Amino acid sequence: MATEKMEIGTAVSNDQIRLAVAYSEALDRCTRTGGSNIDEVMDFFAEDAFRVTVGRDPAIGKAAIRDSFLKRSDRLQQVVELKGIELWGDLVICRIERKDTTHTESGSEHHLRILLVKEGKIKRLIVVVDPEEDNRLKPDVHD
Repeated sequence: MATEKMEIGTAVSNDQIRLAVAYSEALDRCTRTGGSNIDEVMDFFAEDAFRVTVGRDPAIGKAAIRDSFLKRSDRLQQVVELKGIELWGDLVICRIERKDTTHTESGSEHHLRILLVKEGKIKRLIVVVDPEEDNRLKPDVHD
């Protein structure tokens, strides 16, 4: 009975973590430059991607996601610090602290950014925000 050794390649998790970090950095650059690198940000998404921030209307498809980012880029600049990344199959769960220019009070918001990654692209992006924390930091801003 002959046994063959299994070939061990690079861990998929490394690619998912790199994608989450690179996406976060590209999105921050996008907000700080008024959308100048929007094409770089959009390269992370599949054509049929879906993006939603819980409590807001979803953006369905790459064109709608692009428009939603550009619509906000004239009034929003943000800096996101990744506080942790967890993998669960094809899901990448990012714990983030975010500061942005729409805040009227100093402080950070704590968000979850959940990416469903298929074939190296973001198929689904869900952002979970604590509405009480959001309201406390930007009481006069309505979106």
